[in-house]
Amino acid sequence: MDVELAEVRDFLARCAPFDGLPSEQLDRLPALLSQRYHRRGSVIIEPGTPNDCLHIIRTGAVEVCDPDGTLLDARDEGDCFGYSTLTESRLSRYLMVASADTLLLEMPREVFDELADGHPALRAFFGARSDRIRQDLASARVAASGGDALGTPVGELLTRDAVTVGPDTPIREAAQVMTRERVSALVVVEVGRVVGIFTDRDLRAKVVAVGGDPEAPVSTIMTRDPVTVDARTRAFDATLLQIDRGVHHLPVCQDGAPMGMVTTGDLLRLAQADPVYLAARISRAPDADTVARLAERLLPLIGEFVRRGTAPQDIGRVITATADAATRRLIALAEADLGPAPAAYCWVGLGSQARGELGASSDQDNALILDDAADTVPGAHDYFAALADRVCDGLDRAGFPRCPGGVMASNPQWRRTASDWERRVRDWVGAPDPDAVLHSQVFFDIRAVHGSERLVDRVRREMLSRSRGSRRFLAHLARIACDWQPPLGFFRGLVVARRGEYRNTLDIKAGGIAPVVQIARLHALSAGLPEVSTLGRLEAAAAAGVIARTDAENLSGAIRFLRGLAYRHHARQIAEGLELDNHVDPSTLGTMDRHRLRAAFRIIAAAQSALAIQYRVGQM
Repeated sequence: MDVELAEVRDFLARCAPFDGLPSEQLDRLPALLSQRYHRRGSVIIEPGTPNDCLHIIRTGAVEVCDPDGTLLDARDEGDCFGYSTLTESRLSRYLMVASADTLLLEMPREVFDELADGHPALRAFFGARSDRIRQDLASARVAASGGDALGTPVGELLTRDAVTVGPDTPIREAAQVMTRERVSALVVVEVGRVVGIFTDRDLRAKVVAVGGDPEAPVSTIMTRDPVTVDARTRAFDATLLQIDRGVHHLPVCQDGAPMGMVTTGDLLRLAQADPVYLAARISRAPDADTVARLAERLLPLIGEFVRRGTAPQDIGRVITATADAATRRLIALAEADLGPAPAAYCWVGLGSQARGELGASSDQDNALILDDAADTVPGAHDYFAALADRVCDGLDRAGFPRCPGGVMASNPQWRRTASDWERRVRDWVGAPDPDAVLHSQVFFDIRAVHGSERLVDRVRREMLSRSRGSRRFLAHLARIACDWQPPLGFFRGLVVARRGEYRNTLDIKAGGIAPVVQIARLHALSAGLPEVSTLGRLEAAAAAGVIARTDAENLSGAIRFLRGLAYRHHARQIAEGLELDNHVDPSTLGTMDRHRLRAAFRIIAAAQSALAIQYRVGQM
């Protein structure tokens, strides 16, 4: 052997993972490599450029940085880099810079592939290294976002590329890919589009356990049309989506093409102490006592959300996700005791829970929609009565008090078949007496929490079609929206209570939040829009031309501010052990907040005046 090749061979024999190769393999490897010199400060690999070599540092040093130049790792003699483009994507995610005069050994892709195919441990070694540097990159990006992992785009938290197969791939071959790539799930792709997910659980439950055919295509057992997220989606939103939809694997896409996969475990490890994960823990509670004990942690966490500056609509979504998780878990525990449901049903959240806007002091509003078949099954209504009693009682113990007005599935009036609910909707819209209007306001904010969504969709269609065409019904809603008076004086100054328990305070819910919710609901129903959240309704109404874009944006800004003020107020009360209320003393606010409070109330009063004219409220 040539002296220089012999020196290279001896050098490789001292470097992991080549030190584990057989002697004959080491003997022939040096002749397949080339050498390249880089001066200090020179860029070896640019982010986003292709790389088809494994680089081995013979002398010198190299820095591995993210695309913004943040140092992730430093490599010196005997270390390798560039392997992520050999084990995953061909385009580099990293910036590689020589931090000293450096001599590199370069192994072409075809040599690497041949070597790795013959020695699987070598590919596994570099795959693990690639995963680690991806995790370092994700950590750097989290740090750059101020340490708020859940505010980081989920695409920046991926620690490896998507591992994909086609729908016609045999199950046996797909399992081999999972083993080789060390993943628990594959993204199934057809013509560049995600069409399914194939997991190790599918393999165990649908093939191994039942003696299935391992040569059948993965399309026969994969989960079709899975929930996906865009790479720009915040980890916060991805987590709530996983919790809401009950999915463990979530493909991440960019421009429709799969980038990678995140799992519930990935996000839990990323920020285990974050309040948003309370809902995930509740969803695994072994009994109702544990549900209640975990839910007790919710109120103290509101102060943490306020401290970190979380948007008020996001705080509401987390509180709602906690209530949803508690509801679903209590239903599952009840069904475990009572047995399977005798007919299809849907447990629905109403009011603020449906809108995703639960507050710190919200009570429970819910209902049951039963399949019409429940009327023909002996004992079905007794079963659902028992189920509702257990769930509503469990929610009460978990810190979501019973509704004072009885708007709960445990009340037979709020537990009906779909046909019965359709008749009730027609009655409410057709004869809008005070009780009808009151009940419809709560019920028309409706969202499926657990069960058959087709039932709630059926009732919602009836609700939207009936209300859209009823000028009389909408006028009654307009009157109620105008009845909530912002606390403004003749000269548009703030007016506080002069006597009683809440002297020198004003009610920001009754005077501000409630009327905006009412206004948004009215505009959405008048156009037959299916959106439920207040901000979503205002946006959709503006897009439909029901309300001016500027007016919708002003109302959205007003309710965001008022909700943020309410959460700050509640956080202080929770910290001081006080009973929660919505009465804020404006003298405790800074000048800017008092100015914004007056502006919010004026925006709401102007919107009410416009409704009063449009629906002739003064003539009712």
